[in-house]
Amino acid sequence: MIKWALVFVIGGFFAITGWQLVPVYFNNHLLGNIVADIVAEDTLRKRPKRELIQAIDGQFKNNNLGHLETSEVVKVGRDPSGTLIVDVKYEERRKLLYNLEIVAGFDEQFTN
Repeated sequence: MIKWALVFVIGGFFAITGWQLVPVYFNNHLLGNIVADIVAEDTLRKRPKRELIQAIDGQFKNNNLGHLETSEVVKVGRDPSGTLIVDVKYEERRKLLYNLEIVAGFDEQFTN
């Protein structure tokens, strides 16, 4: 009987953790696709940094990623040869139980 209770408690903990982490990784996957599509698009690739950030910000809002501040998450630059470099670096925090939080950090770079 105690073994089953322990199995349910541990299984419940992993279920709650998964329930909190799946949306975080889904958002990161969606964010990566948005930035990769914008970096690959020829018409936007030659545009100024400000216009690229505005395009990314618009896609964030359209895809329910408005909780991320684009100017803090996305850094746009170019290397000396003119290649576009977009760095995406952020972390998301989710409440797990009472005073426990899950922190997931993401750091990706997109070039074209």
